[in-house]
Amino acid sequence: MKDLSVPLPVNKLFLSVGVLCLFHGCGLIGFYTPYRDWFLSNTPLNLILATALLFWNHQGLTWKMVAGVIGVFLVGFTAEVIGVATGNVFGAYFYGDAFGPKFMGVPWLIGMNWAALCFAAATVVNTWQKPFLVKAAVAAAMPVSIDFLIEQVCEKFDFWYWEAQAAPLQNYISWYVFSFLFALVLIPLLRNSQNRLAPYFLLIQFVFFLLLNLVELFYAG
Repeated sequence: MKDLSVPLPVNKLFLSVGVLCLFHGCGLIGFYTPYRDWFLSNTPLNLILATALLFWNHQGLTWKMVAGVIGVFLVGFTAEVIGVATGNVFGAYFYGDAFGPKFMGVPWLIGMNWAALCFAAATVVNTWQKPFLVKAAVAAAMPVSIDFLIEQVCEKFDFWYWEAQAAPLQNYISWYVFSFLFALVLIPLLRNSQNRLAPYFLLIQFVFFLLLNLVELFYAG
């Protein structure tokens, strides 16, 4: 008889995917109801929960990996602070209030978002039998693809605002360069670990923002 007191790893994965789908699905619907502001105000909770589930599902996590993630958080956040202050990193932009408390004009959660996206991407490519630089190049493209979708709706949801009419090419180039550098650090650190939630984490975010784009196009039409 099976010991039901110890949850099976697969149940952990199913639970995490289910929670991510539920929260993102509720958010997608809630954004287009009279409770839109309430759902937007809970964007930080969704990001924190998703990141917590990502690390909860990581097998073989070490202090070196944690240090690498903290490094990505700090460098990513610092780049955003400099970017907002000068307009010379990603372009001229400023953050709205959807992501919660800020430091020097940048929400703390943005650093966490950098760390979570790059961590998940590095974990995914580590399962591939490909050259190191190829894996880093592909891993860097994953956060950029999600950022591209967010950029199309960022102002509608009070995420951030560009002084130009849209995100400049400089933004995507900088995103890719930073993501590539982060991948170069994280891929070796994560070599002897695995995270079965990572591909779902990235896919759910990609689909969520893709659907937001499609809904916005529908309303605009």
